[in-house]
Amino acid sequence: MPIIVCGINHKTAPLSLREQVVFPLEKLPLYLADLLAHENIQEAVILSTCNRSELYCDTQDVELLIEWFCRQHQLSRTQLEPALYVYRGEAAIQHIMQVACGLDSMVLGESQVLGQMKAAFSESCAAGAIGPLFNRLFQQVFAVAKEVRTNTAVGACPVSVASAAVGLAKQLHSSLSSATVLVIGAGATSDLVLRYLKVHTPQRLWIANRHLENAAVLSNKHQAEAMSFADLSDALVKADVVISATGSTLPVISKTMMIAVSEKRQHKKILMIDIAVPRDIEASVAELPSVQLCCIDDLKEMIQHNVRGREHAAEKAREVIQTKSKEFVAWLSSLELVATTIRAYRKQIEELSQAELAKAARQLQRGDDPLQVLASFAHAFTNKLLHTPSAQLRQAGVEGRVDILQLAQQLFAIPQPDSELL
Repeated sequence: MPIIVCGINHKTAPLSLREQVVFPLEKLPLYLADLLAHENIQEAVILSTCNRSELYCDTQDVELLIEWFCRQHQLSRTQLEPALYVYRGEAAIQHIMQVACGLDSMVLGESQVLGQMKAAFSESCAAGAIGPLFNRLFQQVFAVAKEVRTNTAVGACPVSVASAAVGLAKQLHSSLSSATVLVIGAGATSDLVLRYLKVHTPQRLWIANRHLENAAVLSNKHQAEAMSFADLSDALVKADVVISATGSTLPVISKTMMIAVSEKRQHKKILMIDIAVPRDIEASVAELPSVQLCCIDDLKEMIQHNVRGREHAAEKAREVIQTKSKEFVAWLSSLELVATTIRAYRKQIEELSQAELAKAARQLQRGDDPLQVLASFAHAFTNKLLHTPSAQLRQAGVEGRVDILQLAQQLFAIPQPDSELL
């Protein structure tokens, strides 16, 4: 089976590696075009989130995928391969379904990854990277994700990275209600962070974003103050807690910036939680005595504590996935059987045709009438073509196998006999 998954995630790779292996959504068409330039790759989807980067491909060439993966991020195979996993066939299908259902996420049952997978699939469709196989596969994947969320409790009251970040802030800061909290970024994750923060009623709530108009949308929604990155340094001087979740590929806050900020703060303590991948805040900022810096991997313990009660629901979801993946494999195997059968039948007919053509050619060389030769060829070829099916249908009639007779009518598009003529 040619379906292969190749990737890294939060279980196999540390943040320092994951942030180097990112496929930005806006550049997916370029990556897909490069993948499909290889004749051994027929269809492809690339999923890249804060906790995983994965290739889903219709190919048999695993080595090609691994080499391509390394080359795109200028990493040696020695650096990347220890964190890389490869799934084939049914295992690959099950993995894709588990990812879509949030069962392979850092946050068990989180729903955001399904939207990210749908966006990745749409990009592949637009890039011409989806054919019949992956179209059927991903429609099945999305249907399974819907069934799991409808019929199991795996997504009930889901813990999210955003809620875990706010929970960590509450745990590490003495009182969020009296704090000035700065949220950096105006995407879906920041929206969730702001929603959870409102419960704790911070004294001041700020949103900073590269584009002020995007920050303004969230500020109106959450009764916060919006600002652009031009005011970021001034906001950092006054903030008690910072939660950053932008989609930037480069750090938004450098150590140099924070040294200057710390001096203006007179080295007053500040809590900074960076849940972006790649990171928004340079890791070296943690070296400053007045800064307590946490990253997304620091949330794992809190997240795991909150999801242990849903393991039973997760097992139910995995049972659904196992059943559905086997159904898809059976469908795919049936396609292969159909193709094999058609090829064998075509070969059989071609052999009959060639035998009769050779006989007709000898008759023409002998000087026989061409019209009689053609008539003889048509008669003989028709008889040989119909001999075996006719014998099988007669036997089916003797045995009362009406189902075979009806199937033959459907298979060969034979019109129903007129009952008035019977």
